[in-house]
Amino acid sequence: MKLLDSLYSVTNEVVTDVDHSYTIKLNAEHFIYAAHFPGEPITPGVCIMQIAHELLELHLGKQLDIDIVKNVKFLRIITPTETPVVCYTLQKVSVEERLVKAQVNVSYEGDSYAKLSLVCQIRA
Repeated sequence: MKLLDSLYSVTNEVVTDVDHSYTIKLNAEHFIYAAHFPGEPITPGVCIMQIAHELLELHLGKQLDIDIVKNVKFLRIITPTETPVVCYTLQKVSVEERLVKAQVNVSYEGDSYAKLSLVCQIRA
């Protein structure tokens, strides 16, 4: 299930020589937050990873399948009420034939929320 334009929207994009950053705004009214958790919404870890996956697809303009997720660290809780805006920074993105590798940092205003490394296959 795609989360772009439902759970979150991209509000800004910055490209530099070393990374590619997307600032996103979370939708506190999304049904996922009603279940996780009512009255105290928390962004599920799997959604944090799915957002990273979707932003990597957006960056490359290709459909990807996640092959390996490694070095995952959830450092702080992301809530749509207290932390409605976060920045996903794609670093060390490499494409070799049909294999894509990337490191993703989720942060905002100096606070780190998650770090993960993805290995994806480009869909045929």
